[in-house]
Amino acid sequence: MAEAKRFEIELVHVSQAPCVGTFQLSSGKDDPRRCLLTLECELGHFHASDWNYFDALCQIREELEPIGWRPRCYGACENVYPSNMCRDMGQGMVAYRNEIGRPAEHEHLVEIFATSPEIVPASVDEQRAFFQRWLASPR
Repeated sequence: MAEAKRFEIELVHVSQAPCVGTFQLSSGKDDPRRCLLTLECELGHFHASDWNYFDALCQIREELEPIGWRPRCYGACENVYPSNMCRDMGQGMVAYRNEIGRPAEHEHLVEIFATSPEIVPASVDEQRAFFQRWLASPR
């Protein structure tokens, strides 16, 4: 099995100082196509398994949200969402930065675990709602 990838990502909270967590990506022992994601941070250890890393990231985000935490990465941005091809061909490691009224194009792809200080993370529900609005918008 290939060496696991690691990404250090800041976790933000509305009323507490940020902390840093490490996401570790690996594949399943019984099924190498299975995407395993682990977050280790001062809040604890979080684990998810799915057929792509974007959906695994959403699972961990749904565990963090009730306690007020969100990762500051593109995969947690309101307007970032993968196409089915991104999920199938790239294991959900990249997604499109969507804009209402604009079609998704190759130059709008971002790596979901990439970070930037200007990222304002959204909830999983806010992200899904934006994607539905984007789908319904004329292009």
